[in-house]
Amino acid sequence: ETRLSLSRALIALGAAAGAVLHDAAAHPEPRVREHALATEELRRDPDAGFDLAIEEAKRRVALGPYGDPA
Repeated sequence: ETRLSLSRALIALGAAAGAVLHDAAAHPEPRVREHALATEELRRDPDAGFDLAIEEAKRRVALGPYGDPA
């Protein structure tokens, strides 16, 4: 719930959150990267479910930079 609320707040900030999400997507902590990637997905597709976005982000983080579909 907390991460979903934070994602919604970041999305509401619009472009101002872009740099923060970009930096967070490169953070050394996997959970931070996952959350940033999931938030980006929700920003691109507001109809995407948060749980699905988090699971996809976990997969991307686990695959590493070469598994990222950039």
